[in-house]
Amino acid sequence: MISTEGYTWYDKNKRLCLLIKVKPGAKKTAVIGTIDVKTIYPVKKALSISINSQPEDNKANLELINLLSKELNIPRSSLILDKGTKNRVKVICIDGVHL
Repeated sequence: MISTEGYTWYDKNKRLCLLIKVKPGAKKTAVIGTIDVKTIYPVKKALSISINSQPEDNKANLELINLLSKELNIPRSSLILDKGTKNRVKVICIDGVHL
C-alpha cells in the first residue's frame, strides 16, 4: 500500500489529488518512492513511479492508472488524470474523496 503523506492536497473542487512523476519505458512498473519537485502545486514532493509502457497512444497513462488503482485499492474509474497527459509530472485526483 502506498503512503500518500507529504504529497497530497485537496484541489478547488475538494478532490484529493496526488502529484506524480513517471519514468516511462522502465524495465518494470513499480512505485519507486518520493522525489522533490518544483511546481505550481501546493506540495513539494511527488510520488515517483516507473512505468514499463512507452509514452505513446496513452499506454503509459493507462498503466499508471491501473497501478494506482491496485496499490490504493480503489476502482480505476475513481482516478482522474487531471493534469499532465503528455508530461512526466502528472496530477491524479481521486473522485469521491472529499473534505
